[in-house]
Amino acid sequence: MLPTITVFGLTLPMYGIMSACGMLAAFILLSATRKYTRFNEDQALSLAIWAILAGFLGAKILYWLVEIKRIVADPGYMLRTLREGFVFYGALIGGLAGVGLYSMKKKLPFFAFTDYAIPGLVLGQAFGRIGCFCAGCCYGMECETPISVVFPAGSIAPAGVPLLPTQLMESAFLFLLTVLLVVLLKKKKPFGTVSGWYMVLYGAWRFTIEFFRRDERGFIGALSTSQFISVFIFAGGLALLILVGAGVLKKTVLDLPIPVEEEPKKKKKKSDETEVFASEADEPVQDEAEPKPEKEPKEAQEEPKE
Repeated sequence: MLPTITVFGLTLPMYGIMSACGMLAAFILLSATRKYTRFNEDQALSLAIWAILAGFLGAKILYWLVEIKRIVADPGYMLRTLREGFVFYGALIGGLAGVGLYSMKKKLPFFAFTDYAIPGLVLGQAFGRIGCFCAGCCYGMECETPISVVFPAGSIAPAGVPLLPTQLMESAFLFLLTVLLVVLLKKKKPFGTVSGWYMVLYGAWRFTIEFFRRDERGFIGALSTSQFISVFIFAGGLALLILVGAGVLKKTVLDLPIPVEEEPKKKKKKSDETEVFASEADEPVQDEAEPKPEKEPKEAQEEPKE
């Protein structure tokens, strides 16, 4: 509906703006939920960087795999689509691979990191879907409903016909899913619980919503590429929840080492002041020196007896 916006003479794509907002929101959420984990600030920041970089790479690679026939016919298509064309499941798979490498580097449980990172990932995707709506991609089927929208001429979606806003529908679902996953994270369930519920719920949702989309996508048989991947995502999440329920995965955040971090400056300053006062109190108070009585003069020597 609003592909671009002009700010101070610069034309900016709304998809890029909403993606940036999503990343910012994800960082804020990671910062807010870190108190439910035992990761320090450096670990949280490094985890986010690994996941984002690997996620972008995975999203790009999967897009090229979906468009492999076009690339074989025209190899230059890869260069022309460096800044556009991403597949979410590629970002998910790539991001999880990045998290896996980082967890191996730090020798910490893989699902401890994924449980912590996934709510932020979902929130970022929710903003990204709003960007899809603004750009007109990922549009739904043509139908007359109270929530149908009509895209203007020049957008990616067909113009002048009522379409189901599958982008906004998915965005609303993802916002609600974020809340649910944060609640689960807060309860400090065994590692894999948050990840498993995400995989089950989003896998089922994505498989279903794909039936209502009409944008150009890759297909594997009768299923779209995303539906095909959703089957495995759903099955993997279900298996993960079964392992958690059976007690195979039973480690929780309480099993992680407590991070050593610097105390807040205020607390440190207050502590220093307390120490100063304590040291002053411990010092012995010297009374004013009382003047010593002058020595009495020695008695005169007795005169010798006659």
